[in-house]
Amino acid sequence: MKIGVISDTHGDYKSWIKAWNFLKDSDIILHAGDVLYHGPRNPIPEGYDPKKLAVAINACPVPLLIAEGNCDAYVDQMMLEVPIQTPYVFAFIEGKRFMINHGHSISEEDIHKLIMKYKLDYFITGHTHIPLIKKIENCVVINPGSTSLSKREDKINSVGFIEVESGSAHIIDLETGVVI
Repeated sequence: MKIGVISDTHGDYKSWIKAWNFLKDSDIILHAGDVLYHGPRNPIPEGYDPKKLAVAINACPVPLLIAEGNCDAYVDQMMLEVPIQTPYVFAFIEGKRFMINHGHSISEEDIHKLIMKYKLDYFITGHTHIPLIKKIENCVVINPGSTSLSKREDKINSVGFIEVESGSAHIIDLETGVVI
């Protein structure tokens, strides 16, 4: 099973299309929040078109699980047919335990506690716009970065993937398709 991991789309339809070129072969997509709105602290993305992005997400043939981010609001849910769930989404996929949380109001210590309490195999987060894969205990923690508003010095926008059978996880540069 191939799981797409995405976060911080911030209303950028153009970057969703770039991400979709990689995500379309996924069996499920896990979105760590900040779906439609760019947020008052962020610049407006070049491809900012939250209406078009909402239409694309609603038409997405791949199932999506979305955790609520700090820029997600009730009005965003009115545009989406896919539920933006509470700050924590727990899923059991192919015998593995997943938790998704945007990451804006949780400490590393609290992530560790959740990993232990729920015996998580994967913890998906976002918010920082900086891609990251690391292990905490037996859990893989993945932040796929942002599709449109990278905070990396090289400004690489990215998405992540998990191959459940092999246990591999990686992050891909949306422009080049190179694993970073």
